[in-house]
Amino acid sequence: MPVNPPDKLRLLDVVLDVLDMAQQPEIDTAKTYETRIALNLLRLVRREIELTDALHSQEQSQLVTLLRTDGNVMVLNTMLCERIRSRQIDISEPGLLHHLRATTLAKLSIDNPRYSAYLRAVRVAIRAGSAA
Repeated sequence: MPVNPPDKLRLLDVVLDVLDMAQQPEIDTAKTYETRIALNLLRLVRREIELTDALHSQEQSQLVTLLRTDGNVMVLNTMLCERIRSRQIDISEPGLLHHLRATTLAKLSIDNPRYSAYLRAVRVAIRAGSAA
């Protein structure tokens, strides 16, 4: 998921407004563009609804292993950030880099699965045997 994602209901409100306006008889190029934006927002919300639970489950599992403690994803992420900030954990910690990469790729798969850098990173991960 993107950092500080916009509220899903707000995204849906924007989409509904744009699609509602697209029903007006004076549809022009600008309206076509706005309709494409609305469709992209709907696709984003759909990916979030479809993939977020699995992402959080996988992320929580990785964090529990990495931090050697239990908790929900938000608590564990906060704990990881605190440990990195206080230098209790660094990049040499076994599994940290893998967790950060896997989580970032998983979030990008929701945010923008057609993003060229994401697609390159997935190809590299597949070649390396650690598919996201």
